[in-house]
Amino acid sequence: MLAYSIDRQILKIALPLVFSNLSVPLVGLVDNAVLGHLNSPLYLASAGLGAIIMSYILFSFGFIKSTTTGYISQFDNLGNNKKITTIHQIIIISALISFLLLFFKDALIWYSLSILGEPGAINDNATVYLDIRFWSIPAIFLRDIFIGYLIGIKRASTAMKIIITINLLNIILDYYFVFILNMNIEGVAYASLISESSIIIFIIIFLINDRGFLNKRIFKESVSSFTSLKNKLLVNGNMFIRSVILMTCFAHFMSLSADYGEIVLAANTILLNFFFIFSYGIDAFAHASEVMVGNSVGEKNVQKYDYVVRSSFKFTLLIAIIFLSIFIIFSSNIFSLITSHIDVIQKAEQNFLFLLLVIIFGSIAFCIDGILIGGLQHQLMRNIMIISGLVYFSSINVLHSDIGSFIWYPFILFFMTRSILLFLYLNHTRRVLFSRNASL
Repeated sequence: MLAYSIDRQILKIALPLVFSNLSVPLVGLVDNAVLGHLNSPLYLASAGLGAIIMSYILFSFGFIKSTTTGYISQFDNLGNNKKITTIHQIIIISALISFLLLFFKDALIWYSLSILGEPGAINDNATVYLDIRFWSIPAIFLRDIFIGYLIGIKRASTAMKIIITINLLNIILDYYFVFILNMNIEGVAYASLISESSIIIFIIIFLINDRGFLNKRIFKESVSSFTSLKNKLLVNGNMFIRSVILMTCFAHFMSLSADYGEIVLAANTILLNFFFIFSYGIDAFAHASEVMVGNSVGEKNVQKYDYVVRSSFKFTLLIAIIFLSIFIIFSSNIFSLITSHIDVIQKAEQNFLFLLLVIIFGSIAFCIDGILIGGLQHQLMRNIMIISGLVYFSSINVLHSDIGSFIWYPFILFFMTRSILLFLYLNHTRRVLFSRNASL
């Protein structure tokens, strides 16, 4: 009954994460709803532009949580010191990244808006938003490491409680700052900064109960273990390249949307929030796959690996059907709830079919991403993303049109290419993982 046991373990990890992960894009949806009912679509468009730039940066380093989970799950049988050393080294890497991003904050904001935005009120408001949000980056990295660790040791319910608490605080502060204190876009930004920084409280509580992470001897070993640190830098470097290409495609898509005006930009912002709701939901099962694949690789158990892969595809299909059904049935109601601007609603409805195609192809890619991350197949993931990115940008000129809806075609082609290539390399990945020890 190994297959039944695998299904149960995946569900035990994934279900708490579904609820916690869904709370993340729902915060973005609340942000849109709060700003979408102000007296101009300018605030919604500006926040959408600022959010995609912030997402570009955070998703570019989103591998921090995934690689933490991948390492911790493969080290499941190797003792606590190995896990603590791994966490110390990933914290060192993320601290360096945080310092560089904050040091170059003003330049990054200016450069991003000069590429993606339009001079004027939209850029001015997006600058206010980003100038505040940047200061939450160190806390977000710490959150990702902490949550990645909890997922890796199969404490998904604890991770769920923490993420939901943080995001509920964000929603409450959104309402308080915008509707009570009469703040506009800066209110939404401060709500995010305060709520995201609250992760420090949860980490302090965790360290009080588990002082192993404060062991000076293990920390010195973590810093002095250059080979191990170098390997983690290599893995994170490849995952960084993958993430940058992914978010470059998203950012370019939003940049093209901005070229067609604030109505198209606002409509596509709403549609991408639908996509992020789906991706965060399906990502819970990808994280579960990471843990279970990591365990099977660490145990060198090919039969367990095969069952995990089958179970992952089964649950991905089920979740995709559920999400697609909900989106199709309730899309018009959600559009009206988010914004009262009729032009924005009509444009979102026109492009809704394109979003569904992105979700279908994206679900395959998300599923296989979880499998590959669990096996730490960072080079393969990097290479497939490079090819997919080249396909996207090569198709821009071929599929260019004055009609705003045509910008969706290269975007769909990007996801289609990625999902097909990932699927074709699944058998190759299996041979690599179990013909020799994966490099840790």
